[in-house]
Amino acid sequence: MKKILLAISALCMVLSLGAQPQKQSGKEQGKSFKEGVEDFRKAAKERLQSEHVAYLTNELELTPEEAQAFWPVYNQAQKEQKESFEKIGASKKALKDAVKENKGEKEIEKALAEYNKARASQRNVLADYEREFVKVIGVVKTAKLYLAEDSFRTRQIHRLGDSKGPRPVVSRPQGGSREKGSQK
Repeated sequence: MKKILLAISALCMVLSLGAQPQKQSGKEQGKSFKEGVEDFRKAAKERLQSEHVAYLTNELELTPEEAQAFWPVYNQAQKEQKESFEKIGASKKALKDAVKENKGEKEIEKALAEYNKARASQRNVLADYEREFVKVIGVVKTAKLYLAEDSFRTRQIHRLGDSKGPRPVVSRPQGGSREKGSQK
């Protein structure tokens, strides 16, 4: 019961951070396809976030006190990671554009340096927050957090792959390989 209440409270914290006012359109039927897709994406993102919070809460076995201290730090780390990924995307686009437009070597070198700087910054976000995580949940639960993050990501990838239906079996063409002892 305690875990359920904890998961619900953690879910409420995460959803309250991402809550945005809804449009007062009045007619759901009058929505464009684009708005419908956006609503679907938003609902899927919220569902994924709630699953993520519940999974981490369960895996880390957070006490209510730990959860109260942990989630604000974790949410800030996630926010910084998202910003970092956006910087990587922007610097990668700038690098691609510089190469595609046959810019000079100096400009491409500068774009490459910015791209590598953005990637290094992204790697440092979790390392920077590791000290904060250890302060609020301890070393063991911080290690469990990293493992749970990887486990959750892997589960989601497999779940996404499973939802696409059975994959076709690809066979190798016959006659293209030599077997032991055969001489051609």
